[in-house]
Amino acid sequence: MKKEDLIEFLRSTIESDAIVSRLYRLFHVEYGYSLNDLSEIIIYGVNNNYFSLENVDDEQIKYNKIDWRIDNIEQEVIMNEPEKYIGLLFGNNVEIPKEFLMFLQKIDN
Repeated sequence: MKKEDLIEFLRSTIESDAIVSRLYRLFHVEYGYSLNDLSEIIIYGVNNNYFSLENVDDEQIKYNKIDWRIDNIEQEVIMNEPEKYIGLLFGNNVEIPKEFLMFLQKIDN
């Protein structure tokens, strides 16, 4: 994944802007990333407790599978410890957190 796209993706998980419909539209339709590649990042994040896949209206409802639909406004990817990453992703010298550097090489677009 391109550096600026990965930064945008990670920022969106902090800003409560990673609703599946938006991710689908922006990263799959507009930027051309495959749903498998996007799923890989999200599942990696969930499995390593960096992300939660939650219901938009009720954060107590968690999901273990992404429903990739352009109209899926029920699921959202949330960064679990945003304070760890805010300085890296929103500072003057923006950096990709080391935990996600592998996706610069794994997903080639």
